[in-house]
Amino acid sequence: MLLLSLPTFVSIIIIALASALLSVALYYAVHPFWAKELTEDTKKTADVVAMRVGVVYAVVIGMMFANVRIEHFQMIEAVESEASALIRLHDTIERQAGENSQEVRKEIIEYVRFIVDEQWPALREARMLPGDREMSGRERLNRIWDYVIKVEQKTGRQDLSRLLDQIEHSVILRLFDAKGNLLPLFWYIALFGYVASLLTLYVSPPTFRRCVLVSLYSSMVAVVMMGIYVLSHPYSTAAGIEPDVFKLLLEPSIQ
Repeated sequence: MLLLSLPTFVSIIIIALASALLSVALYYAVHPFWAKELTEDTKKTADVVAMRVGVVYAVVIGMMFANVRIEHFQMIEAVESEASALIRLHDTIERQAGENSQEVRKEIIEYVRFIVDEQWPALREARMLPGDREMSGRERLNRIWDYVIKVEQKTGRQDLSRLLDQIEHSVILRLFDAKGNLLPLFWYIALFGYVASLLTLYVSPPTFRRCVLVSLYSSMVAVVMMGIYVLSHPYSTAAGIEPDVFKLLLEPSIQ
């Protein structure tokens, strides 16, 4: 989690340097095992294997990145949808100006303030556990539901419940994506492919230029995998999703 809290460029530099140093150190450690009875045929075979492993590895990494990128967009959409439904609910209740409308509008604002001040930091720091009703804001939403049900029983209208249903749906999506659901199997395959592709590059003797090339390859793969890891934690600072749209709802002009 430390890398997620650091500025992005700092995390990239740390990951790139660490992976480059590790790959070069492994190069010098592993090559002596390949060097025994090394022939030109072995070198050619290593080149073929490296190319094919690289293709398969690129496909796996591409699938992982595409998956977490889609989830990242869904997270943004859920945040925006929830905020949009909240402000429409607030404005609709204000226009109706029914009994206790002022109290429930304050409840909506307090719910938004809770998201910004308590829930978002808890999710960012991974302090919110599944099933935590207090941090999910369930009690606040239930109080809003009580008002909506009473109003609709009197008026027969269902516009408020539809908006609240949309809020509930967006909340579920937003909290469900708090940590990406990328299968662990993908990480195992990615790590195995990373090691396998490096091993094929260690067949030829280490020279300065080959070490530079291996370092570049290793750094690039490590940065891509770090990007996948960051996107699978959308509440992290590095992922860049902020509660700005909720903060906008707390502006005096909105209230």
